[in-house]
Amino acid sequence: MVVVPQGSDQISTAELLVERGVARRIDTADATPEALRDAVTRLVADPLVRGRLAALRAEVRSEGGAGRAADIVEAMLE
Repeated sequence: MVVVPQGSDQISTAELLVERGVARRIDTADATPEALRDAVTRLVADPLVRGRLAALRAEVRSEGGAGRAADIVEAMLE
């Protein structure tokens, strides 16, 4: 993922994605077509990114999805 954060919550999300090794961050002022193309090309070519994405995908899927999230929220409201 290539992230070009525009606001405060996007900045922290971008930092998290970069820390997890699944994204490249580009500041708005630097987000030229060339910079975006370069970032995407590097991400697609990086086998470590593919591995990290696979691990993250497995982690998310193992959490139970929307049904589990609803159960947690409902339990907190009881």
